[in-house]
Amino acid sequence: MEVIKPGVEYKLQNFGSQDGQVIRFTEKVKGTYNPGTTNEEMINVLVDRLYALQKSNFSAENQCVILLLKNIRQLLAKRLNRKIERVKRYDEGTTDK
Repeated sequence: MEVIKPGVEYKLQNFGSQDGQVIRFTEKVKGTYNPGTTNEEMINVLVDRLYALQKSNFSAENQCVILLLKNIRQLLAKRLNRKIERVKRYDEGTTDK
């Protein structure tokens, strides 16, 4: 992995090749969002991939990783919900000071 822009853009190496792929996350710049993927989408990709691997060759370790990724997904959803509620309270003028 090569960090192009910390927290936003990364170059991932392809297996068995010198080529790579660039992964870009969405980022907020001057009140607008630049296009990119999200942490949640990356987790969804990993869960789907591990389920596909499980179908061809079951692994107890893969099953544990799937459960952990699902827990991560729940925590990210909880974080997002808390952020949305905080923004709503701010917009309504009811934030704690």
